[in-house]
Amino acid sequence: MQYRELGSLGKVSLLGMGIMRIPAEPTAEGGERPIQAITDELVKTCIENGVNYFDTARAYHDGNNERSLGIAIAPYREKALIATKLAMGYIHEYADYMRELDKSLERLQTDHIDVYLMHNFGLKRLDAMLELGITRFLDEALACGKIRMAGFSCHNGYEGYKKTLDSYDWGMVQVQYNILDKFNQATIQGLDDAYQKGTSVVIMEGLRGGDLARVPKAVQERYDATGLKRTPPEWGFRFVADHPAVKCILSGMTAREQLEENLKIFDTLPPAGSMTEEESAMYDDIRAIYAGLTNVGCTGCNYCQPCPQDVYIPQIFNQYNRVSMFDAEEAAREHYLDILNKQGRGVDKCVQCGLCETKCPQGVPIMEKLKEAHAFFTK
Repeated sequence: MQYRELGSLGKVSLLGMGIMRIPAEPTAEGGERPIQAITDELVKTCIENGVNYFDTARAYHDGNNERSLGIAIAPYREKALIATKLAMGYIHEYADYMRELDKSLERLQTDHIDVYLMHNFGLKRLDAMLELGITRFLDEALACGKIRMAGFSCHNGYEGYKKTLDSYDWGMVQVQYNILDKFNQATIQGLDDAYQKGTSVVIMEGLRGGDLARVPKAVQERYDATGLKRTPPEWGFRFVADHPAVKCILSGMTAREQLEENLKIFDTLPPAGSMTEEESAMYDDIRAIYAGLTNVGCTGCNYCQPCPQDVYIPQIFNQYNRVSMFDAEEAAREHYLDILNKQGRGVDKCVQCGLCETKCPQGVPIMEKLKEAHAFFTK
């Protein structure tokens, strides 16, 4: 296993285990929890093969994800770095910060959390948490040893990411970055900013939730044209690992076979900064091929949010693009119907006010494309 330096925490495995996607089972209370036997097996196999970074969150299965990791990691606690996250929805007054931290410590069966992240920060959430004293709380939690490093995760655009990065002396940031998102969300500029500040970066969605592991014919042909025998996941991870700010890449592995495949890939990844000009040009070609397959030119910047009717515009377009880009019609339709029926944030709520289109930096005809996506998924 390859290791990089995660600031004051020392060596971290380049491959990290994301606990969020472990298969779940229903609870008696009507919720869900990870299947403990699967969590146990994957954590044990990770530890045995040198993986030492494990990521979870308070919001995953309402704390049950933390509980599952706590049980599985207990025999190996001294060998592991645990990261968990606190979402804004659990904080209503300053005292809630420490109460929530103590609950996470209890669920994780530990006296300290190695990396404590503020979950999915951006412009709106940052301002709200700053008003509730988030920086003072983090200082206190670090001082008393309940956390060893403070960080934040971000799915916001560059503006929200940069404002958050500059708001505190963060030890780590966790962002979405992959072949397709070089210029989306935090962007490569965001990684450069973190590197210049000396802030470590942990990557989520390095394969876009697994979508980049299943490539269309045109993409495979471009990979094959290099003459190199690499799988799509290997191409994807090589791209992400090349940036020097990146210290760990999370993978939401759900089965031992996935873990074993990733272990082989990560054993062969070159050092950061090894990408050749030819490889960089190839990745640009791959990005262009995918761009030509999109149904709608949405970058997921979230400028259209919030919608007055709470229509989940970026995620609807994300699912619509998955159909054409990744041949994922069944999964995308299931996700959209969840947005429509369970979340109540579907296109049926749109009143054609047009506010979203005035805020879209890409000039997307949002109302037209929303109707198109809704018609496709509900046909």
